[in-house]
Amino acid sequence: MTRTSGYRYTKKKPIRRDRVTIAILVLVAIILVPMLVRSGCSRREDPITVVDNGVVVAPPADDGTTADHPITDGAVVSSERFLVHTVEDGETIADIATALGVTVSALLASNQLFTGGQIQPRQVLYASTEGIVHTIKQGQTLSDIARSYAVPLETVTAANDLRSSSTIFAGDRILIPGVTTSFWNNTLSLSHGTRVQFIWPLEAEVVSEYGWRIHPVLGEREHHDGIDLDVPQGTTVHASAGGEVFFYGEQPGYGNVLIIEHVGGFYTLYGHLADSFVFAGQYVEMGQVVAQSGNTGISSGPHLHFELRNGNYPIDPIRYLP
Repeated sequence: MTRTSGYRYTKKKPIRRDRVTIAILVLVAIILVPMLVRSGCSRREDPITVVDNGVVVAPPADDGTTADHPITDGAVVSSERFLVHTVEDGETIADIATALGVTVSALLASNQLFTGGQIQPRQVLYASTEGIVHTIKQGQTLSDIARSYAVPLETVTAANDLRSSSTIFAGDRILIPGVTTSFWNNTLSLSHGTRVQFIWPLEAEVVSEYGWRIHPVLGEREHHDGIDLDVPQGTTVHASAGGEVFFYGEQPGYGNVLIIEHVGGFYTLYGHLADSFVFAGQYVEMGQVVAQSGNTGISSGPHLHFELRNGNYPIDPIRYLP
């Protein structure tokens, strides 16, 4: 026998086989019973995860945060419901939409094309007669996608044969069923038909430009870090580009402010808001409705203050807007 704390066994006793069997059964029970109890009491499965660049990004928790985990095996989204077309020389977007049996608007949205003039020979286009084809972005979750298209998450998962234990990858395409219009229609309008990095957050007159000015309320000379767009309170505000919501809350002078982080270290800022429809950590699409304009903070009247920043440095938005 072996030593145990404080005791020493010197005399060996014969070991009975029935005692060994009972001991093994007890050990197995100790290990398995808690596992069975946990699996039986909690039937909630792990959330669907989206993988980008070797990291699995879980959908946001109730507080809007996300968690990173090692890559796990999962199902790749099927494309059986997609129509795939390779552009031939001389074809127009209208020709292709007719051939595929979809609308021009849906074809543009499924491929995020700003105009039909963008297509080139041998370019591959995707479409579906059941809705819109969406390409998953890096950092985007299925919950984000469902919110962008204003459809239930369960509708998206069911249409793509996804379970809560599935793993999908950035760059995969999924079907958004029953959708005939989307945020991309807003993008087409606010881009003025031009392929751009940033679109206007709304249509309005610029009443105060970027640069030095006399503050309309404080009467002091200051540098205006953005542009002011003259709109009534409650006007719909759209994301100027796709990205992750960095912040929403109250800031001195700005009132209620929304900040979105974009690829390349850019940030867009939307100030004096009445309300926001998105939360920190959520991925939003270009053209997606994200807020309502207001009159909060130090403001001379209802309007939207819009900024574009490269890191911490403000730049003139007009240089980047169509």
